[in-house]
Amino acid sequence: MNSDLARILIPRERIAQRVRELAREIERTYADTEDDDLTFVTILSGSLIFLADLIRELPLRMKIGLITVSSYRGATTASSGSKLLEDLNVDVKGRHVVLVDDILDTGGTLRLVRERVAQAGAKSIRICVLLRKPSKAPPDVTADFVGFDIEDAFVVGYGLDYNDHYRNLPDIGVLRRELYMT
Repeated sequence: MNSDLARILIPRERIAQRVRELAREIERTYADTEDDDLTFVTILSGSLIFLADLIRELPLRMKIGLITVSSYRGATTASSGSKLLEDLNVDVKGRHVVLVDDILDTGGTLRLVRERVAQAGAKSIRICVLLRKPSKAPPDVTADFVGFDIEDAFVVGYGLDYNDHYRNLPDIGVLRRELYMT
């Protein structure tokens, strides 16, 4: 699989370090939150690995919620619009919610999930993303916690995929263009 990468963009050691730093930022933000008032909602499937590593670094009492959204179907790199596939599996009414996603680029997925969580009655909503593409991120969808700002490249690994492959790569790499531009 590594031979499918043009280059490693972010090595696993740097990812682990930054996840620990993000956890400290989140911990400071929610230090005064009541014991049973925080929920992390992860957007499946891309952010699953990120969420698992992040919450293991957090000494906060929390609940975890899942929601499934699809915007890239099959072997494509162009978004076909975000669509809710499975709704929230946890009650967020009156709770502080941290939305966790793998990447903020066009903002369609996070916009959809943020609206759904707001409709469900969340007390507050913050967004945590592993990656953000500043050149594409819309002004109406801002992340409160950002792992890395990256160039506009097609990346895989650490949960990010192409056609449901490469999620298990421990580094984040740029996929060789000829593999997805056919």
